[in-house]
Amino acid sequence: MSQSTPSNNEGGGRAAAALQLVLRAAAGPHFVGEPVPIEVELRNVSDTDVWVVGVLDGSEAGIRFPHYGSSVLYSGQAVAEPWAEDPLVGPLLRSHFRRLSPGEGFDPTAGEGGAGLPLTVFTQFRPAAEGRYQYRLTFSSDSTRPEQWFGRFGQRDDERGALLDLISRVPRGVLTATTDVTVRA
Repeated sequence: MSQSTPSNNEGGGRAAAALQLVLRAAAGPHFVGEPVPIEVELRNVSDTDVWVVGVLDGSEAGIRFPHYGSSVLYSGQAVAEPWAEDPLVGPLLRSHFRRLSPGEGFDPTAGEGGAGLPLTVFTQFRPAAEGRYQYRLTFSSDSTRPEQWFGRFGQRDDERGALLDLISRVPRGVLTATTDVTVRA
């Protein structure tokens, strides 16, 4: 049986008031050597529309914003974390942004147009021993400059103004969610 702990605010900011991050493990049992299906949801818990962006190339490794830092812990020690990606991430596009109405949620790992990539730590990790594992995801939109959201190549100058406007509409902050999973032999 898995237990989900919704987002707790680590960094303050508007994201804590506007968004909730939730992880859920698929119903078990879960076995050694098999990946555990993990569901991710980012939900608007405010009373106004908010803009968000799903997982982009470079988001999981912290190369670009938004960050979606994933990890798996066993006995309090990290046993799976993102590995370095190619820093040449593609351009940020208007189609990467999604407006969420109050109460609406979406899976940031499932999307169209290059936003919504799977979290490789969760999809590739296979528990090596039985016991209790904690899957953790930290979402951060807390960039110091909007350019930290842009890609490293192919970014179109004629879209810069529209993108900067959309980036400014994403609530800023850091959210963390966990789910505990029991793995059997």
